[in-house]
Parts: sequence; C-alpha cells; structure tokens
Amino acid sequence: MLFARKALVTASIALSAVVGTLAIASPASAGISTGSDSVGDCDAQCLVLYYNTGYAGSHTTIHSTTPSGGEGVYDLSGYTFQSGGAGQGKSLKNNAASAKARIWSIDSSVTVYFNSGYAGPCDKFHKTEYPAAWQLSNTYNENASVYFRNVPVNQGCVNFG
Repeated sequence: MLFARKALVTASIALSAVVGTLAIASPASAGISTGSDSVGDCDAQCLVLYYNTGYAGSHTTIHSTTPSGGEGVYDLSGYTFQSGGAGQGKSLKNNAASAKARIWSIDSSVTVYFNSGYAGPCDKFHKTEYPAAWQLSNTYNENASVYFRNVPVNQGCVNFG
C-alpha cells in the first residue's frame, strides 16, 4: 500500500512538471504577432511599447488578430525592442516606459501587467480607439505580460483612455 501511494505521488509530481513545462513553452497566444510598425498602422488591436517615456526610443508593436480577444503574451522575456533607437535589442520585459494602443471597441482593452502570467498591478488601455500613456504608471519599467480582452473587466488597474 505504501509503495502504491509513493508511486502515485511520484506520477503526480511528474505530470505537474510536464504540464508546467508546456504552459511555459507557449509564450504567446496563436493570434499574437510582433513588429516595429506604429500604432496608426495597426489594422487590428495592438499595443506599442516604447523604451523611453514620451513614446521615444525603440519600440515593438504587439498585434492581436483575434476579434473575440482573450489572448496575450504570458511572459515578455522572449521579446525585444525592434525598431531603431535607444533600447533596440533589449528585452521588452521590465523595460517599457510608455505605450500607445489601438482598441477594437468601447468594451475592448489591452492590459499590461507587472508580473508574468497576467498578474499583479496593471495599466489598462481602453475606452477610446487610440489610448496612450506618456509614462506607464503601475508597470513603468516593470512590465512582464500583456493581455487583450473584448469584454469589460474591472481589474483595479490605472486606466488610460
């Protein structure tokens, strides 16, 4: 009986490790892509993260092409600032100072989170087609994940828009 219990615990731990690895191995949802275009060039929802305050320095655009929302980048550590300028090539994670967004509708939003996994303090872009933050508030140089939504959600974030 003790042997069977140990085997079951060992199998459970192994399964948890595999599931955890699979969750980490997929840093972005299927409808997410990145580029170095500007927010005005987005033909869908997007978020442009800038290395410096005031929309300056290098930037990267994160696109969401799924109209129903519900997708994002779980961990920004695998992404870098792409355009020319200060910060080019540096990690997006914990290095963004300002941001602009393009939003589908009044109920849509994109949220930048302090922690990976869409958790912790946040800055939310919504209510207008092109919300912007001259300087991020809760996630200034402490940004780890991004999530697009097409339904209103009250998250206790600092709101831009």
